[in-house]
Amino acid sequence: MPLLEGLFYDLRLSLRTLCRDKAFSLAAIAMLALAIGLNVTVFAIMNTMLFRGFPLVQQNDALVYMQERLPSGRTFVSYLDFEDWRSQANAFEGMAFEAHGYRTFSEAADRSIDALAANVSTNTFRLLRVSPMLGRDFVPADEVPGAPVVAILNYRFWESRFSKRPDIVGLNVHINGDPATIIGVMPPGFDFPYEFGFWMPLQRTGDLLRRGPVPGAYFGFLAFGRLRPGMALQQARAELETINRNLEAVSPATNRGVLPVVQNWSQFFIGPDASVIYGSLWAAVWFVLLIACANLANLSLARTIGKSKDLSTRIALGASQVRMMRHILMDGIVLAAAAGIVAWWITKWSVRAWAVATASHYLVLDYTIDGSTLAYLVGVCVLSASVFSLAPVAKVLQFRVVGNFKGDAFNVRGTTQSLRAKRLGSVLVGGQMALAMVLLAGAGVLVHSLLNIVDGPTGVRNPQNILAGSIGLPSAKYKGPASRLQYFDQLETHLKAVPGVEAASIATAIPVGFGSLRSFEIEGRPNPSDGGDAVQVLAAGSNYFRVLEASAISGRDFSADQMTGVPVAIVNQSFAARFFSGEEPLGKRLRTTDRNGSGEWRTVVGVVPNIMQGDATRQRFKPLIYVPFRQQPAGRTFFLVRTAVPPNQVAQAVRAEIQELEPDVVLEDFRTLKASFAFDRDSMDLAHAEMGKEAAVAPILAIVALLLAAVGLYAVIAHSISQRVKEIGVRMAIGATQTDIRQMVLREGMLPVLFGMTFGLAAALAVNNILRSQLVGISPYDPVSMAGAPIALILIAVLACLVPARRALSIDPAVALRHD
Repeated sequence: MPLLEGLFYDLRLSLRTLCRDKAFSLAAIAMLALAIGLNVTVFAIMNTMLFRGFPLVQQNDALVYMQERLPSGRTFVSYLDFEDWRSQANAFEGMAFEAHGYRTFSEAADRSIDALAANVSTNTFRLLRVSPMLGRDFVPADEVPGAPVVAILNYRFWESRFSKRPDIVGLNVHINGDPATIIGVMPPGFDFPYEFGFWMPLQRTGDLLRRGPVPGAYFGFLAFGRLRPGMALQQARAELETINRNLEAVSPATNRGVLPVVQNWSQFFIGPDASVIYGSLWAAVWFVLLIACANLANLSLARTIGKSKDLSTRIALGASQVRMMRHILMDGIVLAAAAGIVAWWITKWSVRAWAVATASHYLVLDYTIDGSTLAYLVGVCVLSASVFSLAPVAKVLQFRVVGNFKGDAFNVRGTTQSLRAKRLGSVLVGGQMALAMVLLAGAGVLVHSLLNIVDGPTGVRNPQNILAGSIGLPSAKYKGPASRLQYFDQLETHLKAVPGVEAASIATAIPVGFGSLRSFEIEGRPNPSDGGDAVQVLAAGSNYFRVLEASAISGRDFSADQMTGVPVAIVNQSFAARFFSGEEPLGKRLRTTDRNGSGEWRTVVGVVPNIMQGDATRQRFKPLIYVPFRQQPAGRTFFLVRTAVPPNQVAQAVRAEIQELEPDVVLEDFRTLKASFAFDRDSMDLAHAEMGKEAAVAPILAIVALLLAAVGLYAVIAHSISQRVKEIGVRMAIGATQTDIRQMVLREGMLPVLFGMTFGLAAALAVNNILRSQLVGISPYDPVSMAGAPIALILIAVLACLVPARRALSIDPAVALRHD
């Protein structure tokens, strides 16, 4: 009881003194809340990205995800190999398979829609340990060839399409034109492995039952399994590698050099360097928090020195050493608690904003703020209070040891600051500057790397004058190539007639996007069996190269072949340089290969400039084959319109023409081609998919750290000047000029800055090397970033010193000499 009574008294005293010292309290709470809020926000995001896994799924950490890698580097999943894994591997409780694509979905006597759907093994939801909220789960009989078609709806699809119709179970619908029955609805918030409209049982037919890769085809996107208790990821990987070696011996034609890729959730869906990316962000926010704590330590130390007479009196009256320490620690706890409350709301808002800004149909994440986040917040607050209270506690202990009222203990008379206090303040300032230097240099190389991607060469002239978008035709209405060609012919005619439009065309992909990857062979040359020479194939309209202003270097374009149907092809410079080096490409014949076999021989009629296609990091132009769109029409197509006026002036008219031709068309990503070149996570390779987020967050953390460090430096210099009023007055009285005083202040402030910057630069070189995997076209020791960070730090530090220096210059020597 006496202890609780003492703590309660200390709490009341802290509240009273902190309320009286409003400036200090508000500044401390604001700095600490910002730093803690950023720290907890990044923790919540990192927890989601690395550990939490799919929403509602039980024991996500026991799930592993599997693919196979060919010697050429391509990945796929062979269903027959998966069946061997499932029957022979002992490390798993169970394994399942998933493939997906667009399906036509319609109710009776209603218009159809194309929805993204998954075909899954019937044990999928049982492995995930999630049951339908309505109806039943799939059963093995649903997977038998010839079984009635059934489907389980996503909750979001049930809500948007059927308005949560209560009698949905048992409803008869049509999927791809075949009768189907809805047997269930999954709970709200559940998606796996992407945002699908519905799930259907996997049907073991067609290409699925052919072992090995078919050129240009992927049998499924992934296989996954749940590990048995006590089994590790490495054990599962070793088992599957053994099985694949046996398959290679039995089926060398299809399985030679095929290796299983076995990964946990973050490695498979976030990227192989996910732990490095989000671990580095987590370390960065700890740097920011340490800078804030160093600031508060300096401010608390100055506040403690300012209360020296009060503390001296209390000690003289018998206050114990423990009691004084407890009072200072209580001040820290109160400030940290107030900052923690504000930080909690900062965290909730920031995580919600992050989730909205980074949402993707192809990345299902659970951003729930739960008890673990709250516990982490409390831990950070307690640790922060302990850290920034160390300096004033040490000062009280020093005073207790001295045991008298000499000025060197607490500087009671206010003539000059003690040497020990100066050194402590300088060390704290130097530490802040070193941490800020590390963050600035890291942010510099990440932003530079991002710019190398976004501003990389594309081969397109004036992309800001080209409108582009994707068009999805309802497949139930446009079933054959003839109907699709008729629509796109009409579309090109209507778009060309829009006032302000110079040229219009269509293609199966826009520049920078990904074309269809296919194996190919050149007449008279051997055909590689593993698809190692697979290239992108893009179907383009007659005016495609005119829209992009990429005239043929040799030969001609497709304008003469769109109507005749003569099988021709155009290749880019990279293709010609790689496969026709020293030869004339024109007149050579080639053909592509897909899951349906080899296509017809095509004559090369032109060579066009390189246009960026299929390289996520946009660092090199890949070989590319163009074929006439009329000869390979696609259901999902892109249109491109070059305008003679600003695109926003014709955008509405273009949209109206598209909708007027077909009201049920799905128009997506309608924007300028320049806007489409922005960083898009879904179009990046997995190794760099998260780089955009890291490059966006790192500068924010660096700027916050820099501002906090500047505030800390300003506070130290301002406090030093307030303690040295008489000294400055004496200097000015004996002849010191304003330049002398300004130089003295700058020297005192910039010396710890330069020391901190030196150590920070050395640390930045080591830290940036950790980020090497995320850097594109730039070294971790990029001279621009390494030079820019110190310059920014010095400019901010000089500004932080000059503001209190003006106060020093305004001191009247006569008044200063009377100052006590």
